[in-house]
Amino acid sequence: MRALFPPAVLCAAALAAAAAPAAAAVQISAELSRPQVVMGDQLSLAVTVEGDQASLPSPKLPPLDAFSVYDSGRSQSLNFVNGKVSSSVVYTYVLSPRQPGKFKIPPITADGAAAPTAPLDVEVLTPGSRASAAPGPAQGAAPPGTGPAPGAPAPRAARARSGAPADVFVTASVDRPRAYVNQQVTLTVRFLNAVQLLGDLRYDAPETTGFLAEELPPVRNGMTQIDGRAYQFSEIKVALFPIQSGKLTIGPAVIHCQIARMGADAGQDFFDRFFAMAAPQPVTLNSEPVTIQVDPLPPGKPEGFTGVVGRLTAKASADRVDVKAGEAVTLSVAVSGTGNLKSLPEPRLPDVPSLRFFTTESSSSIDKANDRVGGSKTFRTVAVPRVSGAIRVPPFSFPYFDPERKAYARAETAPIDLRVAPGAAGAAPSAAAPAQPAGLTAIADDIRYLKTADAAGSSSALAAFADLGPWHAIPFAFLLAAAAVAWRRRADEADPRGRRRREALGRAEARLASAAALPESEAAKAAALAADALAGYVADQLDAPAAGLTLKSALEGLKTLRRPPAAGTLERLTELWREAEVRRFAPGGARGDAARFSHDASSLLKSLDQELRR
Repeated sequence: MRALFPPAVLCAAALAAAAAPAAAAVQISAELSRPQVVMGDQLSLAVTVEGDQASLPSPKLPPLDAFSVYDSGRSQSLNFVNGKVSSSVVYTYVLSPRQPGKFKIPPITADGAAAPTAPLDVEVLTPGSRASAAPGPAQGAAPPGTGPAPGAPAPRAARARSGAPADVFVTASVDRPRAYVNQQVTLTVRFLNAVQLLGDLRYDAPETTGFLAEELPPVRNGMTQIDGRAYQFSEIKVALFPIQSGKLTIGPAVIHCQIARMGADAGQDFFDRFFAMAAPQPVTLNSEPVTIQVDPLPPGKPEGFTGVVGRLTAKASADRVDVKAGEAVTLSVAVSGTGNLKSLPEPRLPDVPSLRFFTTESSSSIDKANDRVGGSKTFRTVAVPRVSGAIRVPPFSFPYFDPERKAYARAETAPIDLRVAPGAAGAAPSAAAPAQPAGLTAIADDIRYLKTADAAGSSSALAAFADLGPWHAIPFAFLLAAAAVAWRRRADEADPRGRRRREALGRAEARLASAAALPESEAAKAAALAADALAGYVADQLDAPAAGLTLKSALEGLKTLRRPPAAGTLERLTELWREAEVRRFAPGGARGDAARFSHDASSLLKSLDQELRR
């Protein structure tokens, strides 16, 4: 029987099938809005994930201890070409620097990605320095307003050259041409059509580099008239919050659609128009870019200001005000108003020695009524009174900038008064011990025997035992040792946190010893062991999981301990922690060998352990 396909065709098909998985690999890239930023300002990190599949994995950001990272949302576009699906998702993150210096953002990866992104260098300048201008468009990308890329359909103008309204067009506008940093700017994208549309629309959101974006659903639909011609319109609104000052440009919004193209002999009759209709005409519509002047916030920022722009009110409450010493009280602080409340950090806990505070949890409720982003954010923390008596929780304060009054303001809660009664015995000490009555002096406390023992009635065995002298201590010593071992075992079982803290130094030194013993060819493994030793020790002291523990949370947790370490010890811990990260992610920038670093880390942990146990 003759083959239906020649061998060359079959070989080509086999090679194409073998290459298909490689073509479907996920590609990931990252780009910073600018290479420099000033303390108090922000910059954006755009991570693009592309692949020949509709559903793409999310990027995995490495720890960025030098920055506070906020998720700014994502935008996705899908393309269908010859039955194949290609997808691209851009994840935008806002980076707020914590300290000046030169830093390197480690490679970012995603599940299934062929290769991670290249490291990115960023420099954080001190206030008063001038950062360099933001980089221009990526190579190969057309600047906003210069038209589509080569080979793309030519965009339709919003108006025809003759001045008559076009059949379809798209517009973009903002509610204010000038705004402060972090002040809401509402972007409105409107698509208008006066002819029949065929198939589905595809909308590519405009590029909003330098902004935090919050969608304002739903999509509005309606009818309007322009120059006496009726148009249907669909309207999309987005709340934008600029994160840097200067002139910021919102890129063009792009809509891909198909319109019905009529033949020359089309009449007014429905059937004439139906049979005169030719093939659908694809159309690509671009709006004009929009430029906004963003002003920096004026000088005179109050203490504790975190960049919130809007108008806030705050209220604090306790689940109960009558409590016993040693019992838990839940304090709730609710902040409401307008502005980007998602970025509102947790309040600073007051310094009240008679109260012990635990971890703060937060929840937020976003309100988008009248296209203004606002809502409320609630912080809850547990406080345990250490002593009895009247305890006042000071007001919680939230400074913000009011753009309407162009002035800084402060939302404060009312103080909370707790009435703490004495707890159970051993639960907590009282606020004040009862005074000794005047005129009375305690001389001694003892037990008075009512009847003395009759020595004549003692048995000979007891007399012989009494003659043993110092040997009496042997059985009692064994009894005391057994009791001590049993007590220690019960104490460890009843207090797993304390046991974890006591054994923290031993586990960390074992990891550091293993790291120091590795050869130079396994420097990456040694760096990972050293970093795990530092993070593991701090996690054991804080009774927290080591996975995901950042330098910031480690320092804040150590400062809240009952016996916090000295400032110099925390600075040394910061240096070694960062050096461990450099050794893990950028081995070329490390100083000295692994043995030296392990010795320094061991010496630091011993000093830290002594300070925590003092």
